[in-house]
Amino acid sequence: MKKIILFSLFCFLFFTPISKAQESTSFSNTDPSGGITKTSFFEWNFGVAFVTLGSEDYFPFPGSSALWGTTFINQENLIFEYEVGFAFPLLVTGKIGIGKRFNNTNFVVGVRPWPFNLYAQTSFSTNKNRSWIASIEGNPLDSDDRISAGNFNVGYRWNITSK
Repeated sequence: MKKIILFSLFCFLFFTPISKAQESTSFSNTDPSGGITKTSFFEWNFGVAFVTLGSEDYFPFPGSSALWGTTFINQENLIFEYEVGFAFPLLVTGKIGIGKRFNNTNFVVGVRPWPFNLYAQTSFSTNKNRSWIASIEGNPLDSDDRISAGNFNVGYRWNITSK
């Protein structure tokens, strides 16, 4: 199972920056002094996690989350992003990550604190105020008390206008 997750993560990391998408910043605030673009968003995700209940066997389990977050992009296209929200079956979740914009595609890597996972996420089919996202997560720790070995997610993100 670890080999499948690691291979999937490698493919995700290697092929994602190659993809093309339309850039959208029409629903963002730009700080003219620092050249930083700030975009707030709402995101809905669904996917499958590989979970365990104290045994060595991991089984697929469906999940979903609703998150609110903010993305900051500077002039060098470096990204800082955080999000927090509600999830099934965990109740609450969040992510924090850093990344880069390649060919109008955002690519972010980061950490989910609970259950602990490292993740890689990308956007695609970006529109003026919405985009599809995909992420893959994995737990690098090899301990008996971990809940999840990793998960795959697909989501839809709506940019929120600030007035």
